[in-house]
Amino acid sequence: MKKLLSLFFALALVLTSCSNDENSSPDDSSSEDNSVLPKTISYTYPDIFLGTNSISTNTYNGNKIISSIKNDSKTVFTYDGDKIMKQEQFDIDELGKEIKSAEVQYTYENGKLKTRIFKEDISTAYPDGEYIEKIVYVHSSNLISYINYNVNKNTKEEVKNSEGTLTYKDGNLVKEVQISGSSTRTRTYEYDAKHNPLKNILGFDLLLNEISEFGKNNVIKTTSILSDFPTPANYISNYIYNDNGYPTKQTSLSGGGSVEYEIEYTY
Repeated sequence: MKKLLSLFFALALVLTSCSNDENSSPDDSSSEDNSVLPKTISYTYPDIFLGTNSISTNTYNGNKIISSIKNDSKTVFTYDGDKIMKQEQFDIDELGKEIKSAEVQYTYENGKLKTRIFKEDISTAYPDGEYIEKIVYVHSSNLISYINYNVNKNTKEEVKNSEGTLTYKDGNLVKEVQISGSSTRTRTYEYDAKHNPLKNILGFDLLLNEISEFGKNNVIKTTSILSDFPTPANYISNYIYNDNGYPTKQTSLSGGGSVEYEIEYTY
């Protein structure tokens, strides 16, 4: 599923995480502080072919995220009550002019995500975007199924592209299955007992797997299996935590053990 390229959604692959210490210990905070929010999030890649280094600065109204700003882009969030209804991404040119380039719109049913419409390459010629994707979700207990449609930019005809299921346990995504044509990709996730850095941002828990590595806790291992190549691929990351049990640094490793990227958080 395509993800809006803002600070939280820039990862094409949901990788994993594992702590340097107390990986299996229970959360030791006696009373949870829901006011902890990441002020900055920086990505560092050891190789330019893996990604572009960036730092995002976030602003909030209470626990609602209002915007996330990088040097060359800005993402703005719109709420209705406690729910995020829209994200808008703007490119920022050399003169500081903001030009809208992408958008995600959400609808909800009975307090749960019902549809997600992603619009990319927005322009005067294509105000609804040259690329449009629609995802429809059906909720059943802890299992959520979805169908992913490509939408024709001119006729708005919807054509099924893929489908899948999401399985949750204790506020964390533990299994994700995506079927596209004859190919099936299955990812399973294991977690630590520490705080996810994004957990206190209002509305993020309703956006399901759109936000890479989001949950109540932090992923310590991801196992990915593609039906065409059934040998499992495992991904691990190391965390450094602050005294309150929130990560200040994450180092994500490839299946071969090399560093793919590092993330640093300030609160």
